Amino acid sequence: MAAAPARYEVHHQDETHLETNPSLCRVWHRTGVQPTVPAAGTNRRVTAFGSVALFGRGRVEVVCAGQDSACFRLYLAALDARHAATGREVFLVLDNGPGHTSKTSRAALAERAAWLHVIWLARYSPQLNMKEREWRRLKRDARSHLARSLRAFVDEILAGLRHLGGERLDIVDHVPHWWLAGHRKAPTGRPPGRPRKNLPART
Repeated sequence: MAAAPARYEVHHQDETHLETNPSLCRVWHRTGVQPTVPAAGTNRRVTAFGSVALFGRGRVEVVCAGQDSACFRLYLAALDARHAATGREVFLVLDNGPGHTSKTSRAALAERAAWLHVIWLARYSPQLNMKEREWRRLKRDARSHLARSLRAFVDEILAGLRHLGGERLDIVDHVPHWWLAGHRKAPTGRPPGRPRKNLPART
């Protein structure tokens, strides 16, 4: 990399949950008065899959409604777009989380082996991942208060990710409409309640 810095990028990747209930942090309050924080009636959360590039080259961030291999593939699709735009090969630092080590995730990484090189961290070593430190800043700055709506909640997260800065920002909103409408899962189209069994007609 030192010999050809324009050819490579090194990204530290990680993911985190972001909840509608505010993230607890330091607050000013009068002595003897218990501080209170307004909270949502029903706590909801999204997951941010993101990576920060070394030397201030920017970041790739994807906000979605799950934390599984399918969402990790959405992050890889955003990394595809960055690679197509910059032409740089990427060294991706990953931990051993299940979303990274599943069969589908490993297959997706193998499909990109021509330009994507994975560096696996040792188990239980979050201190080696630069992205871990950014999550603390994001939750402190963007999630220390109660959002007015689910759409505002997601928009504040996206703005917080942009505020982290960098030379090139690839930030993608993959939060589905059904989540913003208040559903916990994608609607199936079936009527609510348990399906009724087809009982034989009485004679």
